[in-house]
Amino acid sequence: MIKKYFYLILNLLLIIPGIVVVYSYAYNYVDKEVILLEKKATALKQMEGIYNIITNMQKIRGLSNIDDTNIEIFDTIEELETANHNTVKKIHRPSVDAILNQHPAGTIADFDSYTSTIEALLLVYKLTAYNAQLTLNSNIKEYLLAKSVTNRLPYIVEYFARIRGLASSVHQHKLDKSVKTKIKNQLYMIEELLKNTKEMEYFNHTDYVKELLSSQKEEIAYIKKELLNKEYISLNGLQIFKNITKNIDYLNTLYYQDMNSLMTLYNKTLEKKNFIKSFIIFICILSIIIIILINLFYFSKIQKYIQQVEHLTIIDPMTKLYNRRFLENFIAQFAKQAERQDEYFTILMIDIDFFKKVNDTYGHDVGDKVIVAIARVLQNSIRKSDLAVRYGGEEFMVLLHYANSEAAVKVAAKIKNAFAEITFEADNHGSFQKTLSIGISEFPKDADTIWQCIKLADTALYVAKTTGRNKIVTYSKEMSENGDLR
Repeated sequence: MIKKYFYLILNLLLIIPGIVVVYSYAYNYVDKEVILLEKKATALKQMEGIYNIITNMQKIRGLSNIDDTNIEIFDTIEELETANHNTVKKIHRPSVDAILNQHPAGTIADFDSYTSTIEALLLVYKLTAYNAQLTLNSNIKEYLLAKSVTNRLPYIVEYFARIRGLASSVHQHKLDKSVKTKIKNQLYMIEELLKNTKEMEYFNHTDYVKELLSSQKEEIAYIKKELLNKEYISLNGLQIFKNITKNIDYLNTLYYQDMNSLMTLYNKTLEKKNFIKSFIIFICILSIIIIILINLFYFSKIQKYIQQVEHLTIIDPMTKLYNRRFLENFIAQFAKQAERQDEYFTILMIDIDFFKKVNDTYGHDVGDKVIVAIARVLQNSIRKSDLAVRYGGEEFMVLLHYANSEAAVKVAAKIKNAFAEITFEADNHGSFQKTLSIGISEFPKDADTIWQCIKLADTALYVAKTTGRNKIVTYSKEMSENGDLR
């Protein structure tokens, strides 16, 4: 059984691992992309949390710089500090927590101290983006959105928040020259960032860009006109804070829009990649099943052809009886089975009397008809458990299972009489009938091996042919003793 399926198993063992390796490579390639996308999505959530903390710190910085002891300002600062504390718990970033601890809740620091804290938070924010390879993307839209939320909008907002904090320090409706210089520096940084914003026009986002540039130009113009070019400023610190905050809120709205757009793109891509992963697994399993089915199909056909070939080698094509080759290949199996199950057989050796005269007188075509006729008689005269074999040209052998010599003689007589009744037509030569000579031996009564019994049955057949033909002779020891062996 193992030998029969060896090449099928070997073929599958060579092909299936190859399929698995190919699809595993494809799966791992896509899986790496999925892991990176998940990493980016996680980074975006963390960045959004850090950004919320930064915007709150920017408000705290601006409010604490207002020259006003309004209790509402202190309440707002306390609310912002509480919001930051809750956000830190959600994003699980110890580095952010450590930075915020530099300004314990309830304490007010100076402008530069808050700015240093915000710069540290922006650095953590930026590192989070870089570690997730947020700006490394072949898709131009995703790249520009990632760049917007990583390098552009947060810094534009910070520079405006610095201006807000600096301008909110107005005292007696005037700003110091040093403060105005610092505001000019921040405006310069904003204008440089806005120049680079024009690249976003490349992905059909022109309305967004135009709106952003237009609004910020107006805000810059307002700051220059109302804060830098006037000696006397009509607004107080809180009013300036609120006015600039409107623009910062607008920028924050754009920031969250970009964040949501980027997250939506990542989620859609993740869905596609996860579908591809599932599809790869499905195709891999389907390919393996198809390969197995194809191999089984061709294996079964090959086995069928092999069986047909083997069948042809052991079947006599004319009579459809087993031939001598079958007997030679399987006689040992019969012997072992007989020995193991204590079986016994009777062997008939059958020969057509004067068959050569048929071929010489009527031709080989008629001779073939006689051969076919006796084969048909044999098949109709024996049981399914018995075996009929074309032993030689006109010589046949019958192996009767569990039959003694008495039963064998009856079967032999049935065969002999049935054949003798057949009339053969020979065209212009008229018709004729033929007779049989039959020799019988018993296994294991007459000999220890079936081959020996076949020879003994052949000896009995020889006696039948030499003593008149058309008769049935059962083997006896006297035949061998009298030198009747052929």
